[in-house]
Amino acid sequence: MTSDYFKNQTMQDPAVPMIQLPIRFKSRRTNTATVPKTTPEAYHVDIFDVEGSGCIRHIWFLFAEGRRIEITVDGAETPQVDMPLKSFFGIMHDWTPYFVDNAAFTVLPNYETPQMPGNPGYNLWMPIPFSQSCRIRLYVDQPPGGQVAGLHGSVCTMIDWHEYEDDALLTPFRFHAEHHQYKPAPPRNSAYQIADVDGTGFMAGIVLGSKQRNYTDMIYHTGGMSILIDGGSAPNVIRGTNMEDDFGFSWGFHVKNGRWIGSPYHKWGGRLDQDGVIYRFFGPDPIAFDSSISFRCGSRDDDIETVAYYYKIPDTQAMPVLTPDQWLVTGFYENGDDWDTFNAPEDVESIPLNQWDSHFSANEHFIRTIPANRGWLDFRFSRIDPQLHAGHFTGRSMYASSTLDSDHDKEVILRLSFDDWLSLWVNGKKRGTWQSEGRFETVRLPLKLKKGRNEFLLKTNNLGHCWNAWVSNFVLEEPV
Repeated sequence: MTSDYFKNQTMQDPAVPMIQLPIRFKSRRTNTATVPKTTPEAYHVDIFDVEGSGCIRHIWFLFAEGRRIEITVDGAETPQVDMPLKSFFGIMHDWTPYFVDNAAFTVLPNYETPQMPGNPGYNLWMPIPFSQSCRIRLYVDQPPGGQVAGLHGSVCTMIDWHEYEDDALLTPFRFHAEHHQYKPAPPRNSAYQIADVDGTGFMAGIVLGSKQRNYTDMIYHTGGMSILIDGGSAPNVIRGTNMEDDFGFSWGFHVKNGRWIGSPYHKWGGRLDQDGVIYRFFGPDPIAFDSSISFRCGSRDDDIETVAYYYKIPDTQAMPVLTPDQWLVTGFYENGDDWDTFNAPEDVESIPLNQWDSHFSANEHFIRTIPANRGWLDFRFSRIDPQLHAGHFTGRSMYASSTLDSDHDKEVILRLSFDDWLSLWVNGKKRGTWQSEGRFETVRLPLKLKKGRNEFLLKTNNLGHCWNAWVSNFVLEEPV
């Protein structure tokens, strides 16, 4: 009876509550200890290589200098994790390791052994479930030798994991991590990518390390996070404020480690001279996506390093959508919060798209080209003048125009998602103006595409607070 009772019971993972794991398992440990190679070439060590069903529950690493970690689960063609080991544990920009303690991982520098500052204990608590196999490989990218003879170049690990029966009820989600480094990131009023994922899953956490290069303003003034969810199916937007606010701090960040939010490293050189590392793990408030997620942050031209941790169901992906690949954007236009002014014609409405560049060439930053992945247009981060403060984005409007070629006349449904006010022209004819104040709404409009080139023009504005989202999503669907 006891065996039958446990068979289909699961427990909630404490670090990632969205993950449910079998309550019946065999506890296992895999140890690895190697001596340094005697040749200068880089080499790798498989510290875990198991077939069957299970879940890694804890990993301890020693000697992380010069190493990359690669994690491949269930025979995937591309590793789900491939990045510097220190970055994976939140030690950004190759800084000397500092104390980190959160729900996802713990880094324990040994300050009483100063001759080993780069080799603390690295501990991972995020679950790595697998149903067929799991391989963890460490690449030693620099030759042996160094501070401590006989140790530098070694690999030492302990991996604690649960082994499950083949028919155990295992979560469908698999662990991934995405790493980016920008030297420098784009200037302000742009954005840099933290994660871009196709498929079904949820965001588990992020770590961001910022090394200041632009000393004209506080490092936090970036415009905050931009999280664009399910653009190909059911668009949803999450918009942040400033960098430190999105990570739970106020008026900057300082060295505090919490279970879900914290800053393990901060260098204070004055109000306009700061470096720092901040993290946020979404245990109590995961960010789920059905078909895709684009996780970005408002930018400054500082050195930025990020790691995003997420779980995804294998072989799920976003379906292709019919939408222009890029748009031309103009603006600002003033008095965008006045209804009559918003609806008054501007000269741009009568200028052919192929003349926009020449017409606005004398006005720097007034016209920009922005991508439209999965139909998204993010006006807040459309690369307008980087000297403009976020307060300038309130009560103004912008235009966006693009084209799409059709090989024959056909009927489609335009799925148009937006906030605040939006006007639409198709092939020079105005199709309407819609209002959506305080929420992100979707309208569907039947359109007839003509054979050849079709032109689209949008006018949109930003109402309320300067931190509000200013985003649209434009996708053409086949009629049912």
